Amino acid sequence: MSETQTAQPVDPRMPRPNEDWKTAVPARGAFDEAACDRILALGGAMRDGTIGPTFLGDDHRDSRIDWLHRNEETVWLYDRLRPVLKEANKRFFKMNLSGYTEALQLTEYGEGQYYDWHIDFGPGPTSIRKLSFVVQLSDPASYEGGDLEIMNSRDPQAMPRDRGVIIMFPSFTLHRVTKVTRGVRRSLVGWIGGPPFA
Repeated sequence: MSETQTAQPVDPRMPRPNEDWKTAVPARGAFDEAACDRILALGGAMRDGTIGPTFLGDDHRDSRIDWLHRNEETVWLYDRLRPVLKEANKRFFKMNLSGYTEALQLTEYGEGQYYDWHIDFGPGPTSIRKLSFVVQLSDPASYEGGDLEIMNSRDPQAMPRDRGVIIMFPSFTLHRVTKVTRGVRRSLVGWIGGPPFA
């Protein structure tokens, strides 16, 4: 996809807006194979992923991360994500959003690594994480396990694994990445924030 092409904002197989509350919405078309490779090339030295102050133990997360701050090399990525996230929020979530809360996170799960059930609310009295998103960067055939699962009602729901798909969901949604049993799963993770819920 060229820089001027417009992404398909929301998966057409999803229900029309207002028919049903959506726990998570996938969108395809913003990132092709070349774009996924370009994102992966932005990563530098990976470090252990951590969890902020929480009651969750140190064994709740095992992954490697790098932060992709907005700069000349990454501005295309931030700009390409924005309209997809805006459209999904307009059609499905309808939250008061103001923008990215922090840098984008490149995440890597090798064999045996995982992230157990959690929500994404971040720190901050005036702006909190409200919309989370994950871009799948790995070829789904290159790894096993490593499913992004969303808790939908009482049962976990595995999200699409195709390369380049964007999964969007409210940051208060319980979710996890199951243990990778073969290969490496790489993804891009980010958050859109806004005023605290009234």
